[in-house]
Order: sequence, then C-alpha cells, then structure tokens
Amino acid sequence: MSEADRERWEKRWRDREGDPGLPEPWLVANVHHLPRGPVLDVAAGAGRNALWLAARGFPVTALDISPTALEQLSLAALGRRVEVATRCADLDDPAALDGLGPFTGLVVVRYKPSPAQWARLLERLAPSGRVLLCSFGRERARAGGFDPAFCLEEAELRATLEPGFVCLVYERLGAATDWLEGSIWEKRRPP
Repeated sequence: MSEADRERWEKRWRDREGDPGLPEPWLVANVHHLPRGPVLDVAAGAGRNALWLAARGFPVTALDISPTALEQLSLAALGRRVEVATRCADLDDPAALDGLGPFTGLVVVRYKPSPAQWARLLERLAPSGRVLLCSFGRERARAGGFDPAFCLEEAELRATLEPGFVCLVYERLGAATDWLEGSIWEKRRPP
C-alpha cells in the first residue's frame, strides 16, 4: 500500500473517534458457521466485528494498517472487558502475518484482499477452517461512486479460492445492504 493510502486510512480513523459501532449484520447472522477457535479479523478498523466476536468467546486477532484504528479498538476492548489482540501491518508486506496463526476462522468484512494477500491469509488458516467474507459486489460500482477494483466478483473469487476451498454459502445481499455479497468458504483437508 502506498504511503498516501496509509495516511488516508489514518486520517479516516483520526476523524472518526467514539464507539466502533455495531457488527456487520451478515456476520451476526452467519457466525454459527465459524468454528470455535482463534479468528483473524482482516482490515478490522476500530474493531466493531472483532469486539463482537470476542464478547462471544472467540479468541480474536484484529489486523489493520492504521495504528489509530487499533488504538481505538484497544480502548473499546478495555471498556467492554474483552480481549482482542492487535497487529498493525500492511497486508502487502510478505512479513505482515509472521508469527500469527493458525486460525480456525478468517473474517473479512468490507475489504477485498488482492491475490497475493489472499495467499498469505489462507496459509494461516487451519484445515477445515472457514473464511467469512462480506464485501462490496459489482453492483456497488454500477450504482456509482465506487471503484470496481475494490468489488468482489464471484468468478474471480472462485478462481482464487478453489480448489483448496469449498464454497458453503454465496449470497448477493442487494441495495439495502450497499450491494454487499457474503460468502463462506471451508478449507479442504489435505489428502
């Protein structure tokens, strides 16, 4: 990620103090698909999803590029009396995940990993671990004001994750959700 991108995220979180907000509704509705065990919340921001998962007994590590967002998350975790480990890292850095994992779950909300980022993330997932992904679909870009490069495309996602993963759920959530798409993927056990 460029330094300009990093600073843009820092500014966003500096300007957005206060409660991290409610967890993503699609995650709440589908958390029963997440195996019990350690979870990595990717691009966690101020931790609305990480905090919610931690309050339900999941050991959570929140990963984000913004130190400010992770400071806000840590303060919120203290106030809520839950534990969330944090890692400030740029997923474009091959060493970003060094020393982390294995995880039984990856939670990716409103973020689209690049192919190289996917490769690094999926290496950290235990066999039979699951990915819960909920991000913007192509319809979000068609609705206007959103770069299609940051939108999910089901065929592209399948090409990235299969054959090492099986898709358990794929949903297009529509305009009421800002054109999000949610999917659940399970890592196949090695033969």
